[in-house]
Amino acid sequence: MGYLACTALLACSSSDGSEDNSADGMDGTSASRVEGGSPSEPPAAPGSASSEDETASGSGAATPGSDNEPRNEALPLAPGMTPPPSAPAGADEPSAPQASEGPLGAPMQQPLPDLVSVRQEHAVVALAGEIYVLGGFTPAVTGSVEAFNPATGTWRSVASLPTPLHHANAASVNGRIYIAGFYLGGSFTNADPRVLEYDPAADAWSERSAMPAGSQRASACVAELGGKIYVFGGARASTVSDASVYDVAADSWQVLPALPEPREHCVAGAIGGSIYIASGRSGGITGFQPNSWQFDPSTELYTPRAPIPTPRGGTAGSVLAGKLVIFGGEGNPDPTSFGVFTNVDAYDPADDSWQALAPMLLPRHGFGAAASDGRIFLPGGAAAQGFGAVSSHTVVSFGGVP
Repeated sequence: MGYLACTALLACSSSDGSEDNSADGMDGTSASRVEGGSPSEPPAAPGSASSEDETASGSGAATPGSDNEPRNEALPLAPGMTPPPSAPAGADEPSAPQASEGPLGAPMQQPLPDLVSVRQEHAVVALAGEIYVLGGFTPAVTGSVEAFNPATGTWRSVASLPTPLHHANAASVNGRIYIAGFYLGGSFTNADPRVLEYDPAADAWSERSAMPAGSQRASACVAELGGKIYVFGGARASTVSDASVYDVAADSWQVLPALPEPREHCVAGAIGGSIYIASGRSGGITGFQPNSWQFDPSTELYTPRAPIPTPRGGTAGSVLAGKLVIFGGEGNPDPTSFGVFTNVDAYDPADDSWQALAPMLLPRHGFGAAASDGRIFLPGGAAAQGFGAVSSHTVVSFGGVP
């Protein structure tokens, strides 16, 4: 399937608005410096399709009742409900925008060629004009990596990760991809501290300096700024407030003041020399963290900012046009929602305000976002709370950008 007519509105996440994305350190007991006050066995779930991917030998998905069983389970379908589709109905035909243009301009969603298989809880980054999806569940845990070329509308396989993983903290810096911490295999408690670097010229992965002992975590808020990868919060069996930064050139880690509160499944993005942290949760799926924070790398201070209008975790986000755009999420109490949020919100640090954008055409959680060439790409995710992976892939643009 090639590029189709613009249809509805959608949103996603990333870190610097160019070619990077967002996709977890200590036990959260260290003091924070604050300024200005204060996933169970992955079955074929609703909306999923059979996997065409393979699982690495010796790995496997979590099984009910085992030590690897996630802290939350998929939301069951209510009587009379039908599973959400793996692709939006009528996506080939234009539909009128459902919200005012706002400062970003009129948002538009465009369906793109599907992923090779269903995939969720993966990382997404942009590199050299391509969009990479890393690890996750397909629906079995995988180490496979796929790259999408927007110019040709095609997917290609690249070198697999050294091990099957999910909920990876990932970013692209200086022409390479980095994963800094992840959940290993099918476990939702075994956070791995390894840092993996992908060299596109060699099509190969190598190991760099691991996260400091005791600070390993997955599912963090991640942003790139100045050649460094900032990792806020995350989880290693339980939610943490750790914060740390990885200097790519020096191959070294620095521990930062902890977040003012624990947080995981969240979004971070760099705008104007600061990093903004929003959405996410602490503990279970509905343990939403509504507060937003600005982190100043020069002073290492956290400043409270306007809370997100609809708190939720499992979001994706990216920076575009100086705004942090956040998409989807899970934990929606509406029984007709399959537990997934349709919301798209854009944060503007210039006036510390949020703008509600038109809802996602296909609501998802457990996915990633990456900004490239003035657009935000949103591959995969789950269309039902817990497990419900889909292969759908969409792109969002604003203000008439094709």
